[in-house]
Amino acid sequence: MTVKKALNLLDGYYVQKTKLKKGLEDPTKAWNIGHDLATQVAEMIADSIKTDLVVLNEIKNEIQPNCRHPKKMRDKTANGDWYCMNCNIDL
Repeated sequence: MTVKKALNLLDGYYVQKTKLKKGLEDPTKAWNIGHDLATQVAEMIADSIKTDLVVLNEIKNEIQPNCRHPKKMRDKTANGDWYCMNCNIDL
């Protein structure tokens, strides 16, 4: 798996987690009316997802290279695709 594919997977997973968190926090949903047990469980799950989002963002920051891809570090694969030999990301 290339770095670019891993970053795309992380971005997609981050978007799905964000949608799930927003859905759990939606005040128009039946489980968010009042302060019963279902509302408390939804809040706890949303808080857990918030932590997951922070972790996913940190993983992405660690994987994503801080490279300018200098010309002397660029090379072609056997298929003719360009990549950076410094950070191993597809160009």
